[in-house]
Amino acid sequence: MALKVTPVLLLLLASALVLLGASASQEQYERFLLQHFDAKPKGRDDRYCNNRMRYMMKEDRRRDRNPGPKVCKETNTFVHGNSDDIKAICTSHGGRNYVTRTGQAMRQSLRPFQVTTCTWHGGKPLDNCQYRATRDSRMIVVACDEHEHPVHFAESQI
Repeated sequence: MALKVTPVLLLLLASALVLLGASASQEQYERFLLQHFDAKPKGRDDRYCNNRMRYMMKEDRRRDRNPGPKVCKETNTFVHGNSDDIKAICTSHGGRNYVTRTGQAMRQSLRPFQVTTCTWHGGKPLDNCQYRATRDSRMIVVACDEHEHPVHFAESQI
């Protein structure tokens, strides 16, 4: 028995594909927020980095379908402020085009953000990674998806 393709069936299939794409994009944006956003940090010191990195890495592993081996992440930066301001970098209101040395198209913020960079300095994965905190205010560079959501933070671009 052959399957008859009707306009209704085609519409349902197209809708499902759009929803799957939007869902994947939303997951990437949520992962970006988990890894790089903290609206109101407490301390911004080594203790802050140790706690925040521990939480972020455990939550990231929990969400990952194939998490791989446990490792301490070398460097990670948390951006502080309003998530809408970070999201605006993906638009002409909050960002400008930026091309990396490798030719990747990204977006650079038009204004500086308060950031805390956590750099690994010892300890064993995953529960005992030790980090040093560095506070800064700087422009940031992100990659954006087709829905104008930041999905990747360019750690060393600026």
